[in-house]
Amino acid sequence: MSKSVMLFCFVLLLLAGVPVVYGAQPVSKVVAVVNGTVLTEADLNQEINIIMPLNQDFHGKTSPEKMKKITADALKNLVDMELRAQDAEAKGIKIPSSTFDDEFNKMVTKFKTKKDLAAAYQSAGFTEKSFKRVIERKLLAEKSRLAEVDGAVTVTPEKVKNYYTANVAKYSKPEEFRASHILIKVDPSLTAEEKTALKVKAEELLKRIKGGEKFEEVAINESDDTSRVKGGDLGYFHAGQTAPEFENALLKLKVGETSGVVETMYGFHIIRLTEKRAPRLVPFDEIQDKLKKDLTDSEKKKLLESWMDRLYKNAKISYPGAK
Repeated sequence: MSKSVMLFCFVLLLLAGVPVVYGAQPVSKVVAVVNGTVLTEADLNQEINIIMPLNQDFHGKTSPEKMKKITADALKNLVDMELRAQDAEAKGIKIPSSTFDDEFNKMVTKFKTKKDLAAAYQSAGFTEKSFKRVIERKLLAEKSRLAEVDGAVTVTPEKVKNYYTANVAKYSKPEEFRASHILIKVDPSLTAEEKTALKVKAEELLKRIKGGEKFEEVAINESDDTSRVKGGDLGYFHAGQTAPEFENALLKLKVGETSGVVETMYGFHIIRLTEKRAPRLVPFDEIQDKLKKDLTDSEKKKLLESWMDRLYKNAKISYPGAK
């Protein structure tokens, strides 16, 4: 495949969401007819390319079973898009020429001339008409979705507050701990002597801390855990989120205290409890933005499913190529 065709495929997918199969050739096999509109194998191949990793050959590392599932998903996506585009047209929704031109020009800027772009999409299996049609159907389908779904969702502050009140039990947090640690990692393959030497190293580090060295500095210079960049800080966590031996040692500490050398499956730890939070209810103000997003996403999902159910129920769809 030429460099220009590869660039065209990438730009088309990235900027306009338009699917393109590498090295595709124009084909006429009909895979679906949606309210009289013919969708071809070429259209289907473009949708498959959105689902498939861009650097993977269609028949390389993909099993026949997985390829069958990908093809079925791609066909549904293709039909979904066409139904949405047709719904937009039925409601008089149009794509302003300026919007179409903007999308087209974004692609042109990646090539030296419009002629170079034309050569690229023709090599990828498009005529000028089919290339522009794919862009138009994508834009129509998206505009229709925005009107039917995104624009129809209303999540008021009162609705968010009421949801929080009705589900307040979900937002209680157990006792939380904030701790730092120094880890001397132990490889399971080490001999008993080698393991003992690492334990001695951990004990020496503990002596240094008890002798006045700052825990954070010892962690930065000696710990084998990635938390060393933060002075060993592990952040907040609650019971059940750490190794049992680690947790048992932690529960015996008061804030500011440091443990002895604690052995877990990961190695030898020196633990310092830095903060403790009592069980608490997460305040509404702390979680309201997330709740609003969750409720909005949930409403969009319901509206999208309901809308698509109506479109399918009222549509005449056939699959001539189905076995």
